[in-house]
Amino acid sequence: MIKPLFFLLVFFCSLQSHSQKLVYKSNGTILDSESQKISPNQVRELLKDNEKLLSDYNDGRSKKTLGNILLIGGLGFLTADLVQGVTASGISATPIGGGQYALKDEKNNYPSLLTYIGIASIVAAIPIKIGFSKKIKNVVNEHNNQNATTGDQFNNQKLDLITNSNGVGLRFTLN
Repeated sequence: MIKPLFFLLVFFCSLQSHSQKLVYKSNGTILDSESQKISPNQVRELLKDNEKLLSDYNDGRSKKTLGNILLIGGLGFLTADLVQGVTASGISATPIGGGQYALKDEKNNYPSLLTYIGIASIVAAIPIKIGFSKKIKNVVNEHNNQNATTGDQFNNQKLDLITNSNGVGLRFTLN
């Protein structure tokens, strides 16, 4: 009796080990069931059978790239304008008379157009970065739900417990 139960347990463990459950971590990182990081190309390979999930994943990755560009570009504009504003209000580079430097008389117009472009870029990047995270998380959840319900990996193998007046039995169906 122990031997058939052991083989049945080994069979179910082997089925579970072949199922690919994905886990979403922050910033678009996807882990497999062994907590190993999966590259975006490997995720695309897993999703190649489902066109909708693949397109949603690619849209999410594009949103991530756009959000990163806007965020880094906005910070760059702010930094460039800050550096330009600080150097413009500093000491002039031409010495007057006996080697002394004179202060510039120019009016400091620090919050210039670059500052406003940088702030607008950062504000636009925030919802885009949030949106990509939700989109990829939904793709991972749908992939896991699809694998749990359909079981396409093993051609819908089915194991039933059958009971009748003669005893108990197992029926293994291959489709």
